[in-house]
Amino acid sequence: MGNDFIDIHSFDMPKVILEGLKVKGITHFTPPQADALRAGLLRGKNLVVVAPTASGKTLIGELALVNTVLNGGIGIYTTPLKALASEKFEEFKFWSSYGFKVGISTGDYEESGEHLGKYDILVTTYEKLDSILRHRPSWIDRIGVLVVDELHNVGDSERGPIVELICARMLMLGKQIVGLSATIGEPETIAKWLNAELVLSDWRPVKLIEGFYNRRKNVIEFNDGRVEHVNSDIVIHCVKHALDNDYQLLIFKQSRKQAELTAFKLIEVVKDRFKPQPSELVNIIKEESPSRSEVESLSKLLSYGISYHHAGLSPIARRVIEKGFREGLIKVIVATPTLAAGINVPARRVLIFTKRFEEGFMKPISIMEYKQMGGRAGRPQYDPYGEVVLADVSSPAEGWKYIYGKVEAVSSALTNIRSLRIHVLASVASGYVSNDDELNMFFNKTLAFNTPAFSLSKYIIRRVIDELVNDNMIEVRGGRYVPTELGITVSKLYIDPLTAKIIIKDLSRVEDVKDLYYLHLLSITPDFSRVRVTGYSRLEDDALAYSDLGLIPDISNLKDVDYDDWLRGFKIALILNEWVNEVDEDSIISKYDIGLGDLLTLTDTGSWVAHASSQVCYVVGLKEHAKRLETLSKRIEVGVKEDVLELTMVKGIGRVRARILASNGIKTLEDLANADPRKLSNLPTFGEKIAYEVVRNAKELLRL
Repeated sequence: MGNDFIDIHSFDMPKVILEGLKVKGITHFTPPQADALRAGLLRGKNLVVVAPTASGKTLIGELALVNTVLNGGIGIYTTPLKALASEKFEEFKFWSSYGFKVGISTGDYEESGEHLGKYDILVTTYEKLDSILRHRPSWIDRIGVLVVDELHNVGDSERGPIVELICARMLMLGKQIVGLSATIGEPETIAKWLNAELVLSDWRPVKLIEGFYNRRKNVIEFNDGRVEHVNSDIVIHCVKHALDNDYQLLIFKQSRKQAELTAFKLIEVVKDRFKPQPSELVNIIKEESPSRSEVESLSKLLSYGISYHHAGLSPIARRVIEKGFREGLIKVIVATPTLAAGINVPARRVLIFTKRFEEGFMKPISIMEYKQMGGRAGRPQYDPYGEVVLADVSSPAEGWKYIYGKVEAVSSALTNIRSLRIHVLASVASGYVSNDDELNMFFNKTLAFNTPAFSLSKYIIRRVIDELVNDNMIEVRGGRYVPTELGITVSKLYIDPLTAKIIIKDLSRVEDVKDLYYLHLLSITPDFSRVRVTGYSRLEDDALAYSDLGLIPDISNLKDVDYDDWLRGFKIALILNEWVNEVDEDSIISKYDIGLGDLLTLTDTGSWVAHASSQVCYVVGLKEHAKRLETLSKRIEVGVKEDVLELTMVKGIGRVRARILASNGIKTLEDLANADPRKLSNLPTFGEKIAYEVVRNAKELLRL
């Protein structure tokens, strides 16, 4: 064990923690871990820990969680992604053997979260934790520590305000905060905001060597003085180099299309080196992915030990690819930057393309983005070093700028009207603030208000309050802010107040409309803004024709929606309309040029916004619209026509089996409960085991 490491017995720690560390095989702390302990991690101090990937930051958070539980509190660990939350939950379950109750919660924003108080350690996504705090369950006072993973996300335009307000609430409640990140520009600012000790370290378990491809000289210049000659295209060179030297390679491209095209081109590079092998990974995807096109696309690549990875893939495909890479079954992954977002997928060498097409121009990525991707280089215990290579810098000066340049400062994203509208309402509706003084006190705890230039935005907050009053979500009574039933409903449903306003305003004007009308109306709300959809401009003529016929909302009646969002929403509505009318996944994916992951995101978002809109309609007395939207929400969730919706309540019955049953005369729960399992077993996709299970499940549902 090198001099960098410090024996765990050097620190005064609870016996349970020491025992647990030994069982885990941990006998020494890494420098960042030791620095965090010295800075007061186990004494309740707020900490901001900025240290490279694989330097042991998760254990720092874990120690804080366990220590809090030992002192009678609840520890919360929050992350940006569901996949990350699941990964951490699996790690922390280790402490169950010491009597700790470990739980995870990543969805259903409407539930109060009261039942989650039974856990000692709770893992959540940012959004879920924000939702829990809005409901104010009785156990909030028992929280001892909040561990925020990937703290640099406070600067993200979408998630940043959520992270910021979570931290602000914890500061108001006087709870310990431990923030973890590999890259934060000007971390002193973040530490000052959180009243935290700053633990800053450049220690990493595997040395990182950085370099760039010099096109004029046809060499890779590394910052350790080495030069690697390149005799072909930089991608082909790096793939051959990885295969020749038996290591894994990650290639980061800035678009999905580029990632896929590059992956398929690599077959030509590797096919003469070894024969394609049957892949166990393909069998898993074949069994679990609902898309034949996804299976076909990945099968050939995986047989050669290659894959692409992006958000358009189904969650199962992404999980299988990540697992296959970690286990060495995949040698090369061509990914979009989403793979760098904290998922544990390291490689010996990482090749990064820095230019992306944005707003009509090719723009370079930030130094922070480069550092996040480059942090994947080097596998602890396997690689003697990690290498990151910039593939497309325009000059050596640009290459050195990425390698030695200062990471951009993280600044508050709580400066736009949408974020303020959402979070001002949430703070009032949840009872955190009820007047101007409390509102100012609350927002004074945010990073935004700790940034000098933000002081002018107090006027914006006043404007937001006025807007919420005009929209019937807040009332002002004797200088106090009182949330209305509508305001409380909107906040707890976790939707943008503007979504509710758009839904109420439009549906108050119309009575009998078709599914497509509802779907388009839902799709133009701001809660669909984070969903990726492209290529909708070519549908303009169709959209205008549908509008003239009254089949979709008229843009002239939608004062809060711009034309581009209206057109984009039309494409989303068409996709969802085909989905609820049981068009198969592959046909939708092909026709609308989206990925299976995109379709799942659209259906998840659609089902949630439809349900939320239904509840909003109930509150304001639009009961017929409310009923129809609730039914539509359930149909979007499972992708069926209304006549078989009841069948999909049965565990084991999805959209395909429901239609097969209906086609064979089984159309209700009662029909299924009374069906002969032996006859059902002969139907396509059933079989004996499933037939008996679904009949039993139907009978149980009828008894409830």
